[in-house]
Amino acid sequence: MKILMTGITGFIGHHLGARLVNDGHEVFALVRPTSKIDELNKNLRENVKFCVYSDENTILDVVNNLCAEGNKPDMVYHLAANVLAAHKFGDIKNLIQSNITFGAEILDAMTANNIYNFVNTGTMQQHFEDAEYSPVNFYAATKEGFENILRFYIEAQNLKCISLHLFDTYGADDRRGKILGLLKKIATTGETLKMSPGAQLIDIVYVDDVVEAFVLAGEYLFAGKYDYCGTYGVSSLNPISLREVVKIFEEVAGKKLSIEWGGRPYRQREVMIPWTKFQTLPDWNPKINLRAGIQKFLGAKI
Repeated sequence: MKILMTGITGFIGHHLGARLVNDGHEVFALVRPTSKIDELNKNLRENVKFCVYSDENTILDVVNNLCAEGNKPDMVYHLAANVLAAHKFGDIKNLIQSNITFGAEILDAMTANNIYNFVNTGTMQQHFEDAEYSPVNFYAATKEGFENILRFYIEAQNLKCISLHLFDTYGADDRRGKILGLLKKIATTGETLKMSPGAQLIDIVYVDDVVEAFVLAGEYLFAGKYDYCGTYGVSSLNPISLREVVKIFEEVAGKKLSIEWGGRPYRQREVMIPWTKFQTLPDWNPKINLRAGIQKFLGAKI
């Protein structure tokens, strides 16, 4: 397949890009002039064609050129996003640009060139307290805003879409400063980490399993299995409490961590029980459990 993707410099994006390249696909990545391509590994730098968009070379220009050069994409994977747990006034414009406008321009460029297969990335944070739609934060609201626009292209422009709503993710090279990264840091430094009381359930999926869901979704669309179009949750299928996550981490690392439970309050709209009313993508199941994933995450560095 010829595949156009966004978000290749992100954590999940670079893993997906590597998998697609290794599977023999031609991968084209839509990037900004400021994208940190030099931080990608050699395999991606050498085997992905990077298509830079800007005010002078729009997304429509990029897609038009790809098609004119005989590189019309069979599939578009949309992973790029601006993710913020809490926003400030000054963040609003960029969140809307990144999470709504950017994606809408891709959809319009696709349909203008008769490209109809689209794999979208959403978040379980669109489903606070198990609602079909209730945003945990402004970021989740922008993801839903984009999906409302996406519905127009599905209904009026014949776009075919599988939307994957992700739960928490992690992996061996994860540098995003999320919970496992914080635990790894204090395991090394001996610092004390202030945490909430820790009763909230965590649903966290290893990146290899997440990538497999994206690959399957693309294969289904390419094969014309349009009865599979819809929204799916990419879940561990086994949420556990934050306290239990720390306990397993300590057992794998062989270290007792200094945690001040209750040292900070729960966040506003803290997700105590993650989204449960989701469907799982056909023939997909997570294969790497948390204990095995933490072993991969830690490697030999602790």
